[in-house]
Amino acid sequence: MTRIDDMLERYGECVTISRAAQIINRSRPTVRAMLNDGRLREVCAGTMVDVRSIAEYIEAPAEADTKARQFRGGRRWSV
Repeated sequence: MTRIDDMLERYGECVTISRAAQIINRSRPTVRAMLNDGRLREVCAGTMVDVRSIAEYIEAPAEADTKARQFRGGRRWSV
């Protein structure tokens, strides 16, 4: 059983932002920032977090954080 399968069995397809914060041991504002820069995917008009994206983040947090820094940096300094 893969991590994604395990997490889908435990939590279902989507969780609240608060539950996502508990799963990855971050604060709600941090999870919201992760949704904004693409490290996590939102569903249900931004009220829920896709559990598959949480599993992907847990598998490779360094890669996701690097992409997020590039995204934030490019957005901040672009003309």
